[in-house]
Amino acid sequence: MEQRRVKQIMITLSIVAIAGCSDSWEGFVYPNRNDLTRHRNIGRFESLETCRASALGFLAEIKALDNGDYECGKNCDDGSKLSGIKICKETLR
Repeated sequence: MEQRRVKQIMITLSIVAIAGCSDSWEGFVYPNRNDLTRHRNIGRFESLETCRASALGFLAEIKALDNGDYECGKNCDDGSKLSGIKICKETLR
């Protein structure tokens, strides 16, 4: 009986650990860092590093490395679909 309980606890902990590792990062690029109203969503990524690399690549492609900016949001949600504002648990550059 005790062995079965330990096995159930281990399975539960494994599921929680796997679910906790499902973070996603969403990239946002601003061609002009002085006008944050103009932006481009460049997609979702499995890691912050991949998001950063894609954002910098996109800025280079549009020749905006000097004037543009970007941010990567962790586990973003649409929030209010009417306003179009994304709500992210964390935002990093």
